[in-house]
Parts: sequence; C-alpha cells; structure tokens
Amino acid sequence: MVSKQSDQPDRRTVKTQRQLKMMLVKLLHDKPIDKITVAELARASDIGRGTFYIHYKDVYDLYDSVVADTVNQLTGIFQTYYPRDGGNNFTPLAAQIVTSIVENQQLFEALTNFGKDVKTLKRMNALFVYYVLDAENIDTSNTKYRAAVGFASCGLIGTVTDWLTSQTPFPTDDLVIVISKSIAAMKEVAVSFKHSA
Repeated sequence: MVSKQSDQPDRRTVKTQRQLKMMLVKLLHDKPIDKITVAELARASDIGRGTFYIHYKDVYDLYDSVVADTVNQLTGIFQTYYPRDGGNNFTPLAAQIVTSIVENQQLFEALTNFGKDVKTLKRMNALFVYYVLDAENIDTSNTKYRAAVGFASCGLIGTVTDWLTSQTPFPTDDLVIVISKSIAAMKEVAVSFKHSA
C-alpha cells in the first residue's frame, strides 16, 4: 500500500506553530524581540526547545513568519475587496482591513512595536502600493508611480498606527471612512500619473 503524501502540514505542526506565534505576540507586548529567548518562548508555549527548532531557526525566524502571515492576510483582503475595472467604492475593502486590525489588534500592535517598527510598516506600505498600482494596471516597477502612491499609503498607515496607539481611539466606523478615502486618494494619485505619462 502506498502512503498518500499531503501538501498540508499535520495538525500538531499547525497547532505548535500557532501556539508559538501567539506566545511571541504576547511577549512582544512586554519586551523587545531582542530580549525574547527561545527557552522563554518554549516554556510559555509548553514545548521543548528542540521542538521549537524543528519549526524555526530562531526568534527572528518566528517573527518573520508572523509578519508573513499578516501580510498574506492583508493580501487576501486586497485581492478580494479591491474594486477592479474603475470601481471607486473602497468602503468594503476598508471595512475588511479595519475588521482585521480590530480582531488582531494585539498582533498589529506587537508587529509594529506600537508604531515604531519601520521594517514591518514598510512591508505593509509596499503591499498597499503594489496592490493599488497592480489593480489600476499601472507599471509597478516605475519608481515615480511607486513613490507617489507610497506617499499616500504612508498617510493611511500613519492613521492606522495612530489609531492603534491612541489612548482614546476614534470609532471604527470613522476609521473605515478614513481608510476608504485614503485608498481612493492612492488610486487617484496613481491614475493621475498614468494619464500624465
């Protein structure tokens, strides 16, 4: 009998990786990543250090995996909700982004180090820029287009970061409106450059 190989990781692997990711996010709320050890993560996740190393090279590898998961989640939202073919209703996209941020607030706070982690913020910015340019069929390799849309995208990310770190954040409905208008502005900038070329 031939065993059937699956492309899906087994449930124990998924469970262990999920537990490690959750513990990393929790620990990032208390201390910077360079102060978190594999031993501490393994203890908090109730696994052995050897098990940790089966899944990740080190704490930074685990962190990169968490960031990649987050970027993939945002990518899925953009692919599903960004209006194609000239549409201008960005409210469903903005609502999904806000829902994701609210449901994963602790994750977003930890990954952006409460707005201080430039590397992660740049990855999110690059994602927004790419999807706006790609959706509008604009050359994503053109630095002028990327810079212009990136500028608008930084405003969106700054707004979200301020909202996450505010002691008294404004209502999520208002955040949806701000994000929707910010994405519309990114599109408008991209399209204006496309037509002036």
